[in-house]
Amino acid sequence: MSSYSRSSYNFLNSLRETVERDRLISPADHIVCALSGGLDSVMLLFFLLYYREQLDFKLTACHLHHGIRSVTADEDESFVRELCLRKGIHLDVRHIDVPGLAQEEKLSLETAGRMARHEFFRDLIKEYSQSTTGSCRIALAHHADDAVETFLLNLGRGSGSRGAGSMRVADGYIIRPLLETREADLKEIALAENIAWQEDETNLSDDFLRNRIRHRLLPLWSELVDYDVSRVLLRYIATAREDEDYLSSLAENVLKAAQLPDGSLSTVVMADLNPSIQKRSLLLYLENYYKDELDTEQADISSAHLTAVCESIKEAVHGDKRQRRHYLPQARVAEVSESRILLLKKERLC
Repeated sequence: MSSYSRSSYNFLNSLRETVERDRLISPADHIVCALSGGLDSVMLLFFLLYYREQLDFKLTACHLHHGIRSVTADEDESFVRELCLRKGIHLDVRHIDVPGLAQEEKLSLETAGRMARHEFFRDLIKEYSQSTTGSCRIALAHHADDAVETFLLNLGRGSGSRGAGSMRVADGYIIRPLLETREADLKEIALAENIAWQEDETNLSDDFLRNRIRHRLLPLWSELVDYDVSRVLLRYIATAREDEDYLSSLAENVLKAAQLPDGSLSTVVMADLNPSIQKRSLLLYLENYYKDELDTEQADISSAHLTAVCESIKEAVHGDKRQRRHYLPQARVAEVSESRILLLKKERLC
């Protein structure tokens, strides 16, 4: 058993309570720690190694070499390999040319990187699920400050209250044990325990919107109001998650009633719903389609998409009843008629 300082033990114990409260890890599980080499992921591994002493589960790690910064990305990989070797942790590494993927698919670097990561995660889940008697989960190192930044990003995209609670401690095969922990606390413990990590140069660049929110918006906002804005936003996010859970359960019931045998959606059932439930039900339908047909967690459906389709549903049932088409991400089309909403591949319309 390892020995820890009192502050480190309190930190680790608080994370253990989060994991046990939300039942994130069970003894027969296989947990894959997504390890970039940065502060957050190294501290996640620090906790998982501690928790494995309390609960005997299988622990491995994975690392994505994204090719964005060739020299420093190589250094990150070397650091992660050496760390896992010292700790006796099996490591899976994948090399992906994210800039090339972004150019080929006409995506931002952030979106392309997210797609590459989730494809890597899904492949690991498929591989390891065959050899584990428990659940196979990917542990991500998102912390409370990441949740605030994601909320503000979603707010800027017009995602509404649903975007406030979009980052969760448990989300399918993804777990986020650090989500209720502030980044400053992670750094304090890392320094106290002499834990080394890699500095990610992309986190310092204001070329990315998330970084501009982190480095410019939040500090200025906190300075103007003379209190920690992030702490207040975290309270709002927690409340929004509770509200969203309730509304989502209503949307799931509506979706069951509206789904037709051929997989399309009844416009008659959808037309006269409360607008909030109508949009949530439609979004859930679209997200399920993207997940089943395209094997992606990222539908990237905007509030504008939802509003346009919902207006067409109302017109199709109560208005001129003519068929309408709405073009969605990843070459998909929502075809709205008097009786149903049907999702099609764009090329089928040519």
